[in-house]
Amino acid sequence: MIKHPKIVHRTPSQEVYDTAKQLGLSDFQARLVANRTDQTEQLDEIVFPKLKHIQHPSALKNIEEAAQIIVKAIQSDGAIVLATDYDTDGVTSAWVATTALCDYFNVAKSRIVHVIGDRKTGYGITDDVVKRILSIEQPIDLVISADQGSSDEDRIAVLKSHGIDVCVTDHHQIPVSGVPQSAICTVNPQQSGCEYDKTIAGCFVIFLVMTQVRQTLIKQGLLEKDSPSLKYLALNVALGTVADSVSLKSPNNRAIVYAGLQLINLFQSPAWQALRQLNDNQGMPFDAEFLGFQVATRINAASRVSDVTTAFKFLTAGNVNDAMSYLQQLDEDNQNRRAQQEIMLQQAHQQAQQRYTDTTYSMTLKLNGNAGIQGIIASRIGEQYGVPTVAMTDLEDGTLAGSARGIVPDIDLREAFQWMSEQKNDLFLSMGGHKGAAGCMIPLEFYDEFSHLFEQAIQLQLGDSAPVPIIETDGELDDWLLTPNLIDEINALEPFGREWPKPMFSGEFTIVQIREVGQQKTHLSCKLKTPSGTVFQAIYFNAKQSENDPTPFVTGEVVVCAYQPALNNFAGRTSLQLRISAMTSIE
Repeated sequence: MIKHPKIVHRTPSQEVYDTAKQLGLSDFQARLVANRTDQTEQLDEIVFPKLKHIQHPSALKNIEEAAQIIVKAIQSDGAIVLATDYDTDGVTSAWVATTALCDYFNVAKSRIVHVIGDRKTGYGITDDVVKRILSIEQPIDLVISADQGSSDEDRIAVLKSHGIDVCVTDHHQIPVSGVPQSAICTVNPQQSGCEYDKTIAGCFVIFLVMTQVRQTLIKQGLLEKDSPSLKYLALNVALGTVADSVSLKSPNNRAIVYAGLQLINLFQSPAWQALRQLNDNQGMPFDAEFLGFQVATRINAASRVSDVTTAFKFLTAGNVNDAMSYLQQLDEDNQNRRAQQEIMLQQAHQQAQQRYTDTTYSMTLKLNGNAGIQGIIASRIGEQYGVPTVAMTDLEDGTLAGSARGIVPDIDLREAFQWMSEQKNDLFLSMGGHKGAAGCMIPLEFYDEFSHLFEQAIQLQLGDSAPVPIIETDGELDDWLLTPNLIDEINALEPFGREWPKPMFSGEFTIVQIREVGQQKTHLSCKLKTPSGTVFQAIYFNAKQSENDPTPFVTGEVVVCAYQPALNNFAGRTSLQLRISAMTSIE
């Protein structure tokens, strides 16, 4: 049994609405803004994002010390090792650091050694990463971590014992034991005493560090005062920021993503030129949604099913032909990932249907298949049932690797995992992540105990009422507002993402026409009529779990829908289309 989503309307802040109107927004736009924040402070910086609004790097604890350390390494002649995570945030962090060091600070490319993590061996500076670093033949001046390292004291201590300095740059939560004592320096906005925005991604942290390195080089007379700023690096900091699902209510994140999208849409980079050839987004500019669903999915596919270095080579390709070659491999990896995902989703659906009840607070699933795909499974199942979900994969070595998604806004997964570890101190072999997304590894025999403790941990955070799927909307729209011009008003409030969601509306409709479409016949193409008589074309993706399921709605049925208005370009004509997120019959 699956609970129908509860469609609720966001409650606007009158104070924010009034302030937004003073900033020159329309009534419609002011309402959307007032639905997304109750803070008038910095509202102009949120609504009109600009790079000049970014918090100064000096607010990032230890950044000046890190810059001094990196400048010293730049002046030397040994290897600078970049140890980065395997997801899009990590790959873009590697691109940011490499581009800054080589293209802006004149470090020879032969001195840069990349050690990008392997999803199969786990997140962070793992034993495998240490082994790879220790096998580097040339002398090592410095290891710089990006998007990882804060929880890796034991492995960093091994590197230190071999005389290798590690400068940690990261954005993940700091463990209870504190920052890694064996690191020569740690730059992470999460550490105590740091006044920087806690929501920024790992690629943003390394971007700020490299910005500070530039200032230090200039101060020391090692770089001309008029040397180019690092603004261009916003190009892929935007991609990593969107991909990591950090808050887009933050003025810092909004500014870097907005600036990055402007650079992306100039299509001067071979990688982005290749992407436009593969998918031109129906001639529309690339937006944050495109980065998340069309670009990050392909980059993440490399580490899920193939070789993560393909993604890095794609971003750093020197010409369009090379970029297209790597992109075609990423696209093939992504198609492979989708095929594997469908098989694992079938397993997950079967388990979820058997376990879910009205009083279920969480879901823990044990799957066979590719561990690189379990995060997607956790998101899909979690969103469908409206509960925090952990998808675990049997690694066939006596361990389970798990990816967790919080789904419910009030849930803190790191806090949940910490509480679980306190109840059973040998439960986790490793764990890490954010409030809303986390990963772990546990012994296979602890699976049932893990499931039980996870349910308890979530119940402790949520209280007496089990969660239900909730879709928040911006209310109903009059027919006359539903025109292509509406999209322009909405787009003016880009970028959209977590905590600054793309506008969603609700309404009552009568189904005039309905048919199954798509290769698997799991999508529904509909014509929907409003109570006032206007008919709109609509599409409901993944309305059915499989092609064998019956069509859930019939012509003439009256339904309540949560939807997003979108443009549909077909045969040279542009019309408004409703993208359905949820549809429920009125009984």
